[in-house]
Amino acid sequence: MFDNFFFIALPYVAIVLFIGGSIYRAFTGVKTAYRGRLAWSARGDLLWTTRSTGFFGRASIGPAALSLHWGVITVIVFHILGFIGGALNSPFLVDLFRWAGMFGGMLVLYGASWALVRRLISPQLRAMSTLEDHIVLVFLIVIAGLGLFHSVIQLAFGVSYAVGPWFGSLFTLQPNSALVAGAPLTIKLHMIANFAFFAYLPFTKLVHLFSYPFAYISRPRISMRSYVGLKR
Repeated sequence: MFDNFFFIALPYVAIVLFIGGSIYRAFTGVKTAYRGRLAWSARGDLLWTTRSTGFFGRASIGPAALSLHWGVITVIVFHILGFIGGALNSPFLVDLFRWAGMFGGMLVLYGASWALVRRLISPQLRAMSTLEDHIVLVFLIVIAGLGLFHSVIQLAFGVSYAVGPWFGSLFTLQPNSALVAGAPLTIKLHMIANFAFFAYLPFTKLVHLFSYPFAYISRPRISMRSYVGLKR
């Protein structure tokens, strides 16, 4: 019963919310300036784009921000390759996912953890942070932590051979939760946390990952200098 809920019902709910919610946010939106307008681009409103925190400790957030963004990209790409490898019974793709996914997960865990710590210890960042900012970072930490615990601590690999066919059953509309019924608990929790995160994503500022700053191409160049630099 629980397997059917978490590995049949929840994935479909997450997919519908992720796709439908993202389209709604992009093309209709809840922002007054963009309501009813076709605007799939980077926006200035703070309900679409994250607030910049670079003014408060740029030197410390730089490596963490790069690690977080590139880590997420790495994890997504190699998870997809791993699922394809599992479905096609390709040891090469599964092993590639194993090592590259582990590296990407470490980047995500470091970047998200440091970003959360900064928001908790910096008075300025605490003042400008919202509950959503903390929830998103906690989600990423939990997801990355569970994945790394399974691969680094438990040293368990090869679950792609079960998860790949299970994903295939979802997309062919013939879901079979029995394919992942024997998966380790950490992997099941990792999957459940991922589906909850993707269901929540369209209602956060993370929707900016779908946009590209088209208008910035023709925008006049802006020169940013420090106060000390201006005095020289």
